[in-house]
Amino acid sequence: MKKNKICGILNLTESKLAINPLTYYRPVAGLPFACRYRLIDFPLTNMATAGVETIGIFANESVRSIYDHVRSGKEWGLDSINGGLFFFSSIMGDLRPGQLMKTGDIDNYFNNIEFIEKSGAEYVIVMGARNLCNIDVQTVLRSHIEQGTAMTVVYKAVDHLSVADQDLSCLSIGEDGLVKGLKSCTLHRNNHKALINTEIYLMNSTLLAKMIRNAVAENEQCNLSDVLHQAMIKLPTNGFEYTGYFKSINSIKSYYDANIDMLKEANLTALLKGSQIIRTKVKNEAPTYYSRTSDVRDSLVANGCLIKGTVDHSLVFRNVTIEKNAMVSSSIIMQGSYIGSGVELRYVILDKQVKIEANTKLIGSKDKPIVIEKNSVISRILEERKYSEEKMYEWKKETGRYKTTLLS
Repeated sequence: MKKNKICGILNLTESKLAINPLTYYRPVAGLPFACRYRLIDFPLTNMATAGVETIGIFANESVRSIYDHVRSGKEWGLDSINGGLFFFSSIMGDLRPGQLMKTGDIDNYFNNIEFIEKSGAEYVIVMGARNLCNIDVQTVLRSHIEQGTAMTVVYKAVDHLSVADQDLSCLSIGEDGLVKGLKSCTLHRNNHKALINTEIYLMNSTLLAKMIRNAVAENEQCNLSDVLHQAMIKLPTNGFEYTGYFKSINSIKSYYDANIDMLKEANLTALLKGSQIIRTKVKNEAPTYYSRTSDVRDSLVANGCLIKGTVDHSLVFRNVTIEKNAMVSSSIIMQGSYIGSGVELRYVILDKQVKIEANTKLIGSKDKPIVIEKNSVISRILEERKYSEEKMYEWKKETGRYKTTLLS
């Protein structure tokens, strides 16, 4: 039996338009999560814990932000002389922010097919970063070997679909446990459980290489996910049920809900502190300082923060300052943000390095949280007549910052 039994493929060519502006300058895999993680931490941990030593990260855009986070893979034990992390991008910085490839990603896999063939692995597991889960890959492998099928796909059974989940694909599985079909989740019947395709596939490495070559030989401009969907229907495919916490990040709403879910101890334990603890890049920060005027309830707060105001049912990432008399409720505040005195935020997502100036009020809703783009400066101008367009232009020129005004 081969020493390096499984190699991993992280397929990061996932659509990100529905999550803009959070994904305007980063791929879905780079989204911050639960105060200290990024979405890529979950598939990396799932693979590394299972003993996967060789992992290829495939993307159709620059992976600079991803590389800055994972580097050599030391936190996941992937910095050994055998195997390691390999980055494959068909475009390195040639796309403008928010621009997508017009063709599929299959050529990127074909041009780097030697990664699969020279990995020395008998099996390969393909995962994305969009679908949050903490899964035991070795258990999936044992099921695959026992069933003796060409492929194994992981699914999550749910009683009720959210509006966002209806855009996902669902499986149809027979009594023998084999996949019979693939359909849109919008077509699933309410009196049956929806079997959501988690886009996690395990198969023989030579089979995957053959499928990639065939797709290119047929001159198909498609994605690897399309190739796997077709193969799943044509070849005997075992369905493996995942029973832990699962969330597909395919919209602003689903991203918000997944973070807020972590405020429940059961969800936090199931996803982050289960049988395998999710690993991430370590940052040494000073402990958070809570002043006498602070009031923090039902929230997650990372290190390095300065809290003087009220935080309720929210997530606060590293190095955030919340001034006295500020109120943050049901919100997500990312790294390096500043919230001034007298500010009120409800159902808001602040990207990194956002400044909310004093006495500003932003109120969204649970279904439509307000999203503030990275590096924005938000202020509330109480007397519009004092701020002519000329003065705003002079302010921008002097400070070099953009200022968004919310008029009362």
